[in-house]
Amino acid sequence: MCTYNITLNDEVLSETRRSFASESAMDAWLQQQVEALLVTFNARQAAKARARQAIEAMRRQSEQNGNAQMSLDEINNEIRLARKARKAAL
Repeated sequence: MCTYNITLNDEVLSETRRSFASESAMDAWLQQQVEALLVTFNARQAAKARARQAIEAMRRQSEQNGNAQMSLDEINNEIRLARKARKAAL
């Protein structure tokens, strides 16, 4: 386990402290809250990293396919044509 020293607003801390039966109960709750925040933060960071990897993979694929320089209108037109062809094949 790691130990961190942080500074908290005295008024907020005093008000919160009144909700707990003991200092150790508040300490346990505070630790649980911080750990939950860290888990959430880490999950978001991992999701961002996966999104960046997916974007990079799409960029490489687009460059390999030779369509990296297409405009948004050209891309949308390609999508429309593909959908139309797929619908006609059904």
